[in-house]
Amino acid sequence: MMLLSSVGTFAFLIYRRVKVLSFAKPINRFDRVGERIKGIFVYYLGQKKILDPKHIGPGIMHAFIFWGFLAVSINTIHLIGRAFIEGFHLPLFGPEGILGMPYIFIRDLFEVMVFVMVLVAAFRRIFIKPERLTLSWDAALILTLIGTLMVTDFIANGAETAIHGKTAEAASFMATFMSHLFLGWQLSTATLATLHHVSWWVHMAALLFFLAYLPISKHFHVVTSIFNVFFRNLEPSALPHLDLEDENLEHFGASQIEHLDWKDLLDVYTCTECGRCQDACPAYASKKPLSPKRFNEHLREHLFEKTDWLLKHGGQPESAEAFDGPALVGEVIQDETIWACTTCRACEEACPLLIEFVDRFVEMRRYLVLEESRMPDELVTIYKNLENSGNPWGIAPDDRENWTEGLDVPRIRDLSEPVEYVYFVGCAGAFDQQAQKTMQAMVKILNAAGVNYAILGKEETCTGDPARRSGNEYLYQMMAEQNIETLNSKSFKKVITSCPHCYNTIKNEYPQLGGNYEVVHHTEVIADLISEGKIKLTNAVNETITFHDSCYLGRHNNIYEPPREILEAIPGIKLEEMPRSRNKGFCCGAGGGRMWLEENKPRVNQLRVDEAATTNAKTVCTACPFCSIMISDGIKETGREEQLNTLDVAQVVVQAME
Repeated sequence: MMLLSSVGTFAFLIYRRVKVLSFAKPINRFDRVGERIKGIFVYYLGQKKILDPKHIGPGIMHAFIFWGFLAVSINTIHLIGRAFIEGFHLPLFGPEGILGMPYIFIRDLFEVMVFVMVLVAAFRRIFIKPERLTLSWDAALILTLIGTLMVTDFIANGAETAIHGKTAEAASFMATFMSHLFLGWQLSTATLATLHHVSWWVHMAALLFFLAYLPISKHFHVVTSIFNVFFRNLEPSALPHLDLEDENLEHFGASQIEHLDWKDLLDVYTCTECGRCQDACPAYASKKPLSPKRFNEHLREHLFEKTDWLLKHGGQPESAEAFDGPALVGEVIQDETIWACTTCRACEEACPLLIEFVDRFVEMRRYLVLEESRMPDELVTIYKNLENSGNPWGIAPDDRENWTEGLDVPRIRDLSEPVEYVYFVGCAGAFDQQAQKTMQAMVKILNAAGVNYAILGKEETCTGDPARRSGNEYLYQMMAEQNIETLNSKSFKKVITSCPHCYNTIKNEYPQLGGNYEVVHHTEVIADLISEGKIKLTNAVNETITFHDSCYLGRHNNIYEPPREILEAIPGIKLEEMPRSRNKGFCCGAGGGRMWLEENKPRVNQLRVDEAATTNAKTVCTACPFCSIMISDGIKETGREEQLNTLDVAQVVVQAME
């Protein structure tokens, strides 16, 4: 009866959870099945992200508990089976089976490790109390249940071995230890039998309660994590496409929890509240009203609160009475939280279960911008500038080529023959005085190497990235289609960008609108030119340099080595990494349209400069014009002009060439 009740409760709650997913927005996550299955072995069974070196202690603790549960699951099947069939065991796992004795030893080994790790986890929560953890009664209950399962198994097996002498469980070192302990206490056979039966029943009660409780607990990830890993986003750099010409489109973005896609809701189910995302978040670190962990918690609480309504009306929302609860946008999730995200993906990189955050923030921004026209005042100006001038600064489009003055820079409109590369300069490179120096350095490198290239010049307009990341999908698509039309009218093989935001948009997002191009970042081009011997780095640059990883070059597109290969090839340079670098790099604060939004102190760029100042470097090297601007501003704001300066990789290369 207990078994039926527990399994029935579990099945009923699972049905409700899964049914709710069916009311969310559809999304295809059934492609590239082989790659998805491989991910299960790497991230789920292998616990790759759990065992992150930064969190290796808690990672080992969790991994042993997880692996222990997998190992003990066979024993659980045996225990349940023996309630109905005496001596039940799975094939090959019986006393005479080839796996019987080895499994009993492995089971004991993992049960001991699980029990020890539970004690460690309890100690951390009671005494250490890490800030990133949510210290809840739910977690305490789960740890108690897990510990109970281990202890009762020790006692039951030990009592049985003490009663029957040398049995199959004699291969169990824990059963042998416990039986010697009981016999040393001179417990009678009747007492041992009672101890065995009580332990077995307590074990089964804890197990069945655990099963029934999982779907309403934060430990629901025990069930959902394997699916979350399988259905992970294999193209995380591109935002979801919004078909503005779809006549059946009823809303823009997400104003209701069911407007998110089903994987978003699965992510909410799967969050373990471990807080690694919070630790990595630049908005949280700079005291903005955003914690990715709490973002998940609030969404899950709202989803649970709305479940009954969704089950009743989810399939026919147009005929439903209004949900009598808080609004998703503005109440469950505050506007300030939505706008605080820099879309850097540090939270996603940190999450051991591959939960996706950025798309949800952008979907809510789309709703705020396209349906409510509710946005920071600065964005109103930015959108007008983009629409009227083709750049966020509102500078006249005719000035887009001014940075080329005094340089030999071919314009593609003046050429009759195809070129190898179109150099897509970007708005910052064309209009910001500091970023212009990077473009000028890059042109000198391309000319010195004899590269066949040209710029679009006045024919170029903003890629639309600031509009898209801040939720204005309509404006983004308008600008993207203009660039695609321009690029499609030219004869070239590849696109070079110096801006990682341009790189990401043209390479990963323009294909959604029919613009398919081979795109390379300028650090990749320079690295190739050096390796091919087309440019010579003869001048020593005797300086210690630290490199700041752009989020859109690094985490979004996995380009980490080319800029470092360049710097290491320059004579005299000593490269010293900041504590947070490569995939753990800390954001400059410019992404997600935040470049143009006011920010209260402490500012993200100031925190990054503080970190750079802990190295021996005199120069913070970048490979992104927006990072360069933000780092430079941070140096001034923190009063470190005499200690630090910032240069793009291309500028340092030119120093070594001259």
